[in-house]
Amino acid sequence: MAQRNEDSVHFSNENHPQYGLFKREVTKSRNRQLVDLFHSGFGIHHAGMLRSDRNLTERLFSLGLVKVLVCTATLAWGVNLPAHTVVIKGTQLYDPKAGGFRELGMLDVMQIFGRAGRPQFDKSGEGIIITTHEKLAYYLRLLTSQLPIESQFVNSLKDNLNAEVVLGTVTNVKEALAWLGYTYLFVRMSLNPLAYGITWEEVMKDPSLRSKRKSLVIDAARALDKAKMLRFDEKSGNFYVTDLGRVASHYYIQYTSVETYNDMLKRHMNESELIHLIAHSSEFENIMVREEEHQELEILRHSSCPLHVRGGTDDKIGKIMILIQVYISRSSLETFSLVADSAYISASLGRIMRALFEICLKRGWCSMTSLLLEYCKAVDHQIWPHEHPLRQFERELSPEILHKLEDRGTDLDKLYDMDEKEIGSLIRHQHGGKVDKAHEHASEKVFGKLPKSTTFGKHQSYHTKCASGNIDNASRIRLERTVAWLQ
Repeated sequence: MAQRNEDSVHFSNENHPQYGLFKREVTKSRNRQLVDLFHSGFGIHHAGMLRSDRNLTERLFSLGLVKVLVCTATLAWGVNLPAHTVVIKGTQLYDPKAGGFRELGMLDVMQIFGRAGRPQFDKSGEGIIITTHEKLAYYLRLLTSQLPIESQFVNSLKDNLNAEVVLGTVTNVKEALAWLGYTYLFVRMSLNPLAYGITWEEVMKDPSLRSKRKSLVIDAARALDKAKMLRFDEKSGNFYVTDLGRVASHYYIQYTSVETYNDMLKRHMNESELIHLIAHSSEFENIMVREEEHQELEILRHSSCPLHVRGGTDDKIGKIMILIQVYISRSSLETFSLVADSAYISASLGRIMRALFEICLKRGWCSMTSLLLEYCKAVDHQIWPHEHPLRQFERELSPEILHKLEDRGTDLDKLYDMDEKEIGSLIRHQHGGKVDKAHEHASEKVFGKLPKSTTFGKHQSYHTKCASGNIDNASRIRLERTVAWLQ
């Protein structure tokens, strides 16, 4: 529209003093849309973009090189990027829990509008909301504070109560009642009790709503006790911390996920069953199957998934299993929705793996603990346990060399004892031995600096070297600390 009206000059950024510097940086991006729009003074920002591209876009907008930024609500929530004018184009969002579209909430509207006209950056600001005619009165009431915001704290009361018990700030029902009295939930229950299932007669009899608060606390405590996240003594009203509750709080694991793990986690499970268990986590409940994704998911299932996928591509659990394996395999995705879903899954995958590792460690399940430790490392480094550790350097080492190392079963222990010529003859590449030895030494440096990562090799042979005195004292100390930690 600006080009048709010959007004595009208002968005030009060529006169900016840093235009030449950032133009070179933008042209290095693989996102062609980002490059093309930059020259017009426009930018895009969404979860499907690479982290580097998103950071670059944020810098460009904050410096004024991008005059108009088209983004999702995530940017308005999590990034402090002030603007003079904010436009909300459309107020309907798809809610997977409801199975349909819902209206944008007032918290989102106020948070997004809060980016306009920040006092420390601008003297004034404008907020524009574009919605349907029938919703106009609704948003007018919201913006004029005629429609109050209700609390949603009840939905996460179990998780928050468990966190307080683990911290030690709440140790019994009496303290939990006092804690609940400081929340916004209590404020809204007092002012609008009908919205929370409380009659005015109950309010008249109990103005402090003590009985309602006690009912909420006891129900949450009983549910947590059933899930073994804490121990609740109903006679004394005391709460006692459990290992499972401490792990859930530390890794932000939801109560519903813990219930799933209690039912499905077994002492002996294979790798496919482990991924299937993780796919049932409530952290991934918003993932949905789309018709346009089936073809690519089917291709990925055969090319990038070494483990069996239960349910297939038509099932939500099957899709999550595929995306988990695609992430570990470092495979590329084409469909935008799959890129966004993969980023969403990978953000929680590491902490879920670590939580399950600690749960099995506390229960004394040796085989499952060992399996989960391998997959914690696999998720962190995006390398399958059966692959060679040097695949971390796949950009420097050719796939041919890596395949030969894996086919010949040469782990880092063997490479450590071989010189460049021996490695070169092993992989039938004269100069490859020198390159491979350099990366093997790089691996050893990382291994020495980070003894708890346990990424490389088998520690038993390192222990043998320590005992035989074939390495120097500094290396001996580092390796003995690593072995002690593993044992």
